[in-house]
Amino acid sequence: MKGYRVLFTQPNMAELDEFEVREPRDNEVMIKVKYTLISAGTEKAYLSAAPNTAHKFPTVPGYSSVGTVAKIGKDIKKFKVGDRVFVEYAGHASYNWKKESGIVKIPDDVSFIDAVFTRLASFPLLAIRRSRLEIGESCVVVGLGMLGLFGVQIARACGAVPLIAIGNRDIRKEKAALFGAEYVFSPDEPDLVKKIVEITENANGVKGANVVLETSGSMAGLQLALRYAAKHSRILINGCNRISDQPIDLYKYVHVKGLNIIGCHDKTRMPYNSTLGNFTAKRDYITLLALMRDGRIDPSDILSDIISPLETTRIYNRLLTDRQFPLGVVFDWEQV
Repeated sequence: MKGYRVLFTQPNMAELDEFEVREPRDNEVMIKVKYTLISAGTEKAYLSAAPNTAHKFPTVPGYSSVGTVAKIGKDIKKFKVGDRVFVEYAGHASYNWKKESGIVKIPDDVSFIDAVFTRLASFPLLAIRRSRLEIGESCVVVGLGMLGLFGVQIARACGAVPLIAIGNRDIRKEKAALFGAEYVFSPDEPDLVKKIVEITENANGVKGANVVLETSGSMAGLQLALRYAAKHSRILINGCNRISDQPIDLYKYVHVKGLNIIGCHDKTRMPYNSTLGNFTAKRDYITLLALMRDGRIDPSDILSDIISPLETTRIYNRLLTDRQFPLGVVFDWEQV
């Protein structure tokens, strides 16, 4: 039986590749994939061989997949054929194979199309956990791509007051307001620093943001955050700042203000045994699926397009060249 997968064959070249579907090993679950989510920032960086990425070609991109258990190895105890599952690090492919540790069951009342966003949503959840955001603290979310829009929802669920969002596309700013941001600004808003300080002081008596979730991946966004962050605040680096092209005045904005700048790359997670402020990835997947089930996290307005994998070359060419690339683009593997 033939399967299909996305393959980055060399820098700036992506194609749909055919492979032979094998039987699962004794300790593996075989999944027939329904959807996989394109992670635009990460996949663009890898496809373009950007700095601070692993330039290995050919490679299968993608890290968020959902589908149905098709077969199981003889040692599998926790899953059965027919289970609906979310799979991490599976790649864009019509079939994949994983050990039990890399799979989470999807609740019956969570759709496949919502569940496919689970891994991406786990990144801002990691950052918000790391910030130890308290109910009634102010939070500013910078960047309104998928990370930022999930960040707005998670910060709201955690009780951020006031909740402020900063982004530069009107449709995304509208979505941030829909998800609960009380104030939404463009990064070039006149007197932005002054406005944020006034908003937070009026709301809770603190001059500046207690928590800043930086998802834009730009040094300009970080530099601005240093100015409107309150004393003793926490700035979470959740976007991929792969190139540090601007210096930071550590004395003026970090030392004197007592700021905490916290790196929140997925690799900083606890590998096992969740602890306060740092849960394992699997524990966060379970949490997010539960929040989707009860409606506190809603991926539906982040979904932009469901496409056939037959459009692989076209969609990745667009990813490389179009600065207006849509938010949530999902491959439907039943369309190949």
